[in-house]
Formats: sequence, C-alpha cells, structure tokens
Amino acid sequence: MIEVDKNNPLVSVCIPMYNASLYVEETMQRIKDQTYNNIEVIIVDDGSSDRSVEIVSSFLSNNIKLYHNPSKGANAARNYAFEKSSGDYIKFMDADDYCSIKLIEKQVDMLQKQGTETSFVFSPLKMLFPNGDIVSPRRGIDKDYDPAIGLLIDIWNGLGFNCPLCHLMPRKLVTLSGGWDETILKNQDGEYFARLYNKADKALSLTEEYVVWRQTGTGVSSVLSSKAIESVLTTYDIIIGIILQYNNDIQHKEICEKYVGNFVYENYIYDSNLYNKVHVILKKYDLSFRLPNRKVLSLLRKLLGWKQSVKLIHKYNL
Repeated sequence: MIEVDKNNPLVSVCIPMYNASLYVEETMQRIKDQTYNNIEVIIVDDGSSDRSVEIVSSFLSNNIKLYHNPSKGANAARNYAFEKSSGDYIKFMDADDYCSIKLIEKQVDMLQKQGTETSFVFSPLKMLFPNGDIVSPRRGIDKDYDPAIGLLIDIWNGLGFNCPLCHLMPRKLVTLSGGWDETILKNQDGEYFARLYNKADKALSLTEEYVVWRQTGTGVSSVLSSKAIESVLTTYDIIIGIILQYNNDIQHKEICEKYVGNFVYENYIYDSNLYNKVHVILKKYDLSFRLPNRKVLSLLRKLLGWKQSVKLIHKYNL
C-alpha cells in the first residue's frame, strides 16, 4: 500500500493557465467546493493577456498559489506546477475544466485502499460544449487494468478516451513518467499518459464520480496546422513503440495500423504529404497502411484511389 498519511494525504492540483478568464473563476470555485479538504492548487500562468491573473488572484491563499512562467507552453507550465507542488497525489487540470464535488475524495480513497505507489485511478468524463450541451462519450474502458498498459491499448482500440483531469496519481508515478514533453504541440496528453500508463502497475476505475472537459474550440486540440500534424505523428511513433514493446503480435499491430489509418483518413485534407510522413513510421514498425473500413470509402477508392476518395468524402460530407 501507499506510504502516505492515510488519514489526510495532500493532493496537488496542477493547472496551466493561458487566457482562461471566461472559465477559470468557475474552475477555482469548484475546486474549493470539493468534499476533500486537503488540496493545494498550483496555477502557472503562461503569459495571459486577459483577466485570468486578476481573477485567480482573488482566490489566493496558503494552499492556492499562482506562479508565472510566460510564453513557454502548457507542458512547461505543467512541469513547473509539478515542481512547485508538494502533494502525495497529483492531478493535472486545465484552467477551464472541473470535476464532480466528491471526485477527489473518492479517488484518494480508492488509491489508498487498492493502489500502490505506482498505481493510478481514473474516472469518466463529460464533454461540455459552448451551447450548454453535455455529452457523455461512449466508454468501454471503465474497468480496472492490471497491467495498466491495457488501458492504453483499449483507448487505441477505440473503446474510449480520457483527458488529464480524469486521473489521480501518486507523486512517485508522476516522477517515473518523465514529465511532460515540452516540444510537443498537439496530442500532448496522449503522449504523456501513454508513458505514465506504461510505468504504472495498475489502473483503477472509479465510475461513481466524473470530470467535465470543456470544449472551447480554442486549445491546442483544435489546431490543424502542418506542424501540429507532424507533432501528432511524433507522439504516435512513441506510443506505437510502447504498445509493440509490450506485445508485438498481429492483434496489437492491427490496433496500431487502424489508429494511424484513421488519423490519415481524418486529416489528409489538411496535409497532402501526410501519407509519406506516416509511411516512415509504419515502415519502422513493420506495419501496413490500413484505412477505416467504411462503405463509401471502399466504393469510391476502387474508381478514384484512396486519396481522391478521402478528399471527396470530406468535401461533400459523404
């Protein structure tokens, strides 16, 4: 079992912040409303030009601290927040998200009772859209995993996904993960948590509480530039290596092939050189190029080839 204060371990909530004035007040208030009472909040501002710093400043106290680490990106802010934290457990959170009122209390309790110093707990997410709609994505991953890397494999197999706020981890596991890669522009959390899942012994599922992942359309997840796409491929190279190092059989190769093929299908219209970039990764791991098995694509590619077919499908929303 984890050797921390069994009665009241400190939880550090690490928050990178950049121009979050529309949402950060609610985020801070909902942290204060948590039923768990031993929480420190470490906010690292990345050079906000709106009222974010002013709003957060009104919440500052002995256990809510604000630091400035401008123009270095969200991953650098996360690493700096962790460096400044003191908690036995760590939760990474974006400045526009929040969680159900008992989440931290229940996650701490589960880790204490069932976890080790290299286990983590995760909970479901709900997606909150600007129009107020709340969507609960389909999830087939809400179960315990031993070893934890099974969660990564199921995510890549299309059974669901997590966001950073879903997780609570012991400090040792965060250290073992190696920190957030500050060179990555897109799929930052996918790459980081793939490494963390690989280092963890168990992933524990707590389904009675949840997190809210706000969809603002302005974060790095919405960027579709060529550099962003190349950044995603860099992360895929790393994650495929992790999966195939664990198990290099046909089933796991097919999971990787389908995941990469779906990315090409969704993003080829933004980068006409995408296949050549993907081919380098596929060749490295002896993988085949596998597009999604979709009826319209199968019919069109016989006449036009897959590249023109994908362009038509996206242009006309077929």
